[in-house]
Amino acid sequence: MSKECRNLTKTLWTPIARMFLVASLPLLPWACEGERPSEFTTVGGTHKVPRRIVYPNEFAPGLPYSPGVLVGETLYIAGQTDLDSQTGDQADEVEVQVRTAMDRMGYVLNEAGMDYGNVVTCHVYLADMANYQTMNKVYGSYFEAGSYPARTTLEMPRLPSGARIQVSCIAYADRSQIRVVTPRDRSAPVTKNPLSQGVWAGDRLYLAGRGGRRDDTGEFDDTVEAQTQKAMEKVGSTLADAGLSFQHVVFANPYFLTRESYPKLNSVWKTFFELGTAPSRASFCISRLPGPESLVQFALVATSEVETKGRVIPQYMRTSPTSSGGGVLDGDTLWTSGKSGQGETLEEQLQDSLEKIRDTLRLAGMDLEHVVQAHIYLKDVEDDMARMDAVFQENFPQNPPARTTVQVIQDQFEQVAVVAVR
Repeated sequence: MSKECRNLTKTLWTPIARMFLVASLPLLPWACEGERPSEFTTVGGTHKVPRRIVYPNEFAPGLPYSPGVLVGETLYIAGQTDLDSQTGDQADEVEVQVRTAMDRMGYVLNEAGMDYGNVVTCHVYLADMANYQTMNKVYGSYFEAGSYPARTTLEMPRLPSGARIQVSCIAYADRSQIRVVTPRDRSAPVTKNPLSQGVWAGDRLYLAGRGGRRDDTGEFDDTVEAQTQKAMEKVGSTLADAGLSFQHVVFANPYFLTRESYPKLNSVWKTFFELGTAPSRASFCISRLPGPESLVQFALVATSEVETKGRVIPQYMRTSPTSSGGGVLDGDTLWTSGKSGQGETLEEQLQDSLEKIRDTLRLAGMDLEHVVQAHIYLKDVEDDMARMDAVFQENFPQNPPARTTVQVIQDQFEQVAVVAVR
């Protein structure tokens, strides 16, 4: 890379310059003429970072998504349900349902040359939070004590195909670069659940979902604002334990229980980020959170390489103090905010969402073929799953990304958030 290009790169990623990226996007550092990084020809086309589709023999052929995508050292695993991977049968016992979902995840890990010790973060989606303790016991048995992944557990209004549990995870190939964050405050309460509050995977930090329970009493305040404040303070503590701050956050999932909660949590959320530095975000109203009085929960991803972090925002997208609007780059990885499309039908809305995501990708020198993970949030998975699949396959006709689909409470038919890698 030329001296001029290096200087441009350093200038563009300063905190002040990031606020003006919307007007400067054509000058992003990877667009320096004649300075593109070396590329690798891999499955799915030409990419800078090598990747391969992970499709174990244990899975029935013809899925509209990939069970896993290994890109560099990171393995993105699609949501695995309690339906048998070949027959689609579902057991009646909760314990067996959890084992089925976890075993399916194991098939993907094994095909990629990994095991459960490589898993760094998981989202566990339940159809009924009453099964939380049973899930906890079975889930925990798959990991070594003290080396649990960061984890977020949620009850959703509905899961695909009548599933009772779905587990979506990310794993990292180099075990020597996986490190659990150790709290500096030894007096802080330690969770008895099989999870770590923060887990490093190389230069990236995955944080567990944090709620607003008070440390001194173990109780929850009765307002969304107070719980958001407490939850974000806990997030800040874990970031500090890892030597980071909110400036290092690249992506976040806020979860809440009523539509009225959204502006309330936002009023507190935005105070934790300097102007122009809020991460990409996908926020959802769901059915229930762990803890009978829990109103909010936040799961985040951060990077230690803050000098390579920057917003990518198409000019027509609205920016805000709470979200990037378009996407946030962490080196070669782009995390997009959740996008809901315009249109009268699910198909029109989903296509519009993907076009908006494509606009963000193209500004970062990518396209849909670079997407490695997609989260699809539907208003009704029972009625809309097949139609969503059709649009998804049209846009990802070959080597599709890993995908997780759940139902949330929203006005639109759908919302989409993706991770893409150059």
